Amino acid sequence: MNITPLPVGFGAEIDGFDMREADDSMAEQLRAALLQYGMLVIRGQSFTPPEQIAASQLFGSLETFPTMRGQLNGLPEIFRVASRPEDGHVEVGRYWHSDGSFREDPTPISFWYSEVQSEEGGDTLFTDLQRAYAELQPEIQQEFAGLTTAHRNGVVHPLVLRHPKTEVPALYLNIGLTAGVLGYSPDHSRALMEAVDRHYSRDGATYRHHWLPGDVVVADNLHVAHKATPITPQTRRILNRTTIRADGVIWANGVQKQAA
Repeated sequence: MNITPLPVGFGAEIDGFDMREADDSMAEQLRAALLQYGMLVIRGQSFTPPEQIAASQLFGSLETFPTMRGQLNGLPEIFRVASRPEDGHVEVGRYWHSDGSFREDPTPISFWYSEVQSEEGGDTLFTDLQRAYAELQPEIQQEFAGLTTAHRNGVVHPLVLRHPKTEVPALYLNIGLTAGVLGYSPDHSRALMEAVDRHYSRDGATYRHHWLPGDVVVADNLHVAHKATPITPQTRRILNRTTIRADGVIWANGVQKQAA
């Protein structure tokens, strides 16, 4: 197993091993690397859907999803994202977000496998939430550390969320699903979210992943956020996503909603 840090300052690329054959030592290396780097780009894998489920379970117990058009019957653990509706969910996540942030205990880890690739379009962007907080001006850090956001479904989270394992604070905001900041007017909330959106996308802060055959990406959703880019139905692309439950994640304690 070869682990090479990505040049953007977070994330690491891993090659030279088959996740289907991971022993306890390899699994521990993967878990440690995910905690250290926030995101893993694992090359050269080849999964059937059940094999992806098994590989995902190296990081914990999986969430499940209802069967819908484009999803795999009998495999509720896999959430398919695609360019065509017959293949999966389309036009989702085209804003900065962490998967499952709408949950009381948000989804800690996401795992994507590239089943069908496109030559153009459909890249995924990633940004480091811990670095995003660290690079704020001290007075803005102090302001943000006291704020709470509300999702459209009523779920609330601190704007600055400490990682339950590492205790590192992160700027945690779902740009598309957040209704506003508690105690702020709609205009003030909108201005803050727009500022955070720009901050996530600032020069040098993002990693752009173009999906190749056999690619797996694993993201610690409490450390990094991601954003889909456009793709048209004329180009076929399928990503199979599995996600780890907060009560079954490798660090085992769920998410502690503790502000910085």
